[in-house]
Amino acid sequence: MDNLKDNFKEFIEAINAIKIKFLSHLREKETSIHIYTHLDADGLSAGAILGKCFLRENIPFQITVLRQLEKQEIEKILKNIKNSNNFIFFTDFGSGQYLELQNELILKENFDSFIILDHHLPQDIDSKEDTDKLNRAYKNTRQWHINPYFFGFEGSLEISGAGLCYFFAKSLNKKNMDLSFNAIIGAIGDIQNQGPNKSFIGLNLRILENAKELDLIEVKSDLNFSSIKPLNEAIAYSKEINLPGLTGDVNRTLLFLKSLGILMENSDGNIRSLNELDKDEKQKITSAIIEYASLKLDIEPNKIIEKLIINRYLLNSEVEGSELHDLAEFSNLLNACGRLNSASLGIAIAMGDRKIAYKKSQEILINYKKKLLDSLLWLKDNQKIQQMEYIQYFFGEDIITESIVGTIASMLVFENSEEFDKLKPIFGLAKREDENVYKVSARAHEKIVNKGVNLSNAIREACNRSNLDVLGGGHPPAAGTKIPVDKVEIFLKNCNIAIRKQLYKK
Repeated sequence: MDNLKDNFKEFIEAINAIKIKFLSHLREKETSIHIYTHLDADGLSAGAILGKCFLRENIPFQITVLRQLEKQEIEKILKNIKNSNNFIFFTDFGSGQYLELQNELILKENFDSFIILDHHLPQDIDSKEDTDKLNRAYKNTRQWHINPYFFGFEGSLEISGAGLCYFFAKSLNKKNMDLSFNAIIGAIGDIQNQGPNKSFIGLNLRILENAKELDLIEVKSDLNFSSIKPLNEAIAYSKEINLPGLTGDVNRTLLFLKSLGILMENSDGNIRSLNELDKDEKQKITSAIIEYASLKLDIEPNKIIEKLIINRYLLNSEVEGSELHDLAEFSNLLNACGRLNSASLGIAIAMGDRKIAYKKSQEILINYKKKLLDSLLWLKDNQKIQQMEYIQYFFGEDIITESIVGTIASMLVFENSEEFDKLKPIFGLAKREDENVYKVSARAHEKIVNKGVNLSNAIREACNRSNLDVLGGGHPPAAGTKIPVDKVEIFLKNCNIAIRKQLYKK
């Protein structure tokens, strides 16, 4: 416990030191801020947190959302630096490219007016066990680089990019504690609520306590289904609860619910959502599902309850039943905006816009969900998932675009699908429209991550083996890169080799 306290103290001291550098720069130079952030829910939440805290301080800023911080993007940033006097923030990426940034910005241009706030493993560091490398990286970059791995925290579970931005914003002004809910949205977006019943650990738990302290978030135990979809659809299409005979069949699921004596239509004639049920009705459904699953799957009730009952994180200031009330749905909304080329709408909503931006986002969310469903059906109906000995992969072709290929890979990992083998990582490849390359998004189930699979390391090794001069990395369960179209075959073969080595240590 003392060690954890010491680590947290060191982490906060590092944040404060970075803040002092930033404020010193503002005093010395008349400057504005340029925030570069990622397009997913975590990246948009991170950008919104920094944007909101700079807005409150009357510091001019702009936000640029990138699909990834690649070499070409760094070259563009270099050109902008020469024509502007901006102080730069890199959020939710930057650690995986820190050597590139150090070389291109500091060594070549003598420019160190930037800060990286990122939770991914730093470039050329394979795992959190590489403490010597992490210590060296921290020592060499501590003036402009904050990363949880430097302080013994797990970046894939204990804090997201938005969480790091939150601690920076809080250091800048304690009033920014009210941005804690944004950090929780980012953490949910990166699926970091992986404790019992979808609870948080580590630095995320500290952030949640801040939010609860200000009465921003209420944590409720609830059924592990969408709170706003018609309940029969929510159960039938659940990614995490598999009920043979009900899963995938909305009509049979509706009959099952009606057989419990629960009125399933509301006053408008629509099927009620979980949000519209009272406590007794939810208890009836809980008991019925436990009994049903016990009989069909021969699983102990306590094992079913672990998956069935979760913590739901509700934003007290939002209308009950809206996409913004349940932070999981809020996260989905931001992800939809980022993935469908409307990142600015997502950031506006995360910063508080409840009028124009929110209204526009409704159609985007509908289109996003349809696109995901159509993509999954296309993969299944056309048997597009291909198998190698230690990996599996699919090409998005004209159906799955670069912006959603990672989401589709994640959904395959978390859904129960006959086409997907949870004992192999999945590599999704989508052709980029404006470049002759594939965007690669890899995901792995926790079962094989626990056996030693590290996708960040595997992708870097495969790139090196394939003689590819590209940036790649991420976390053990989720990583990505881009590769030239003509190198795809050798790259996948080398991914297969890398995963075999990780599993069998040879």
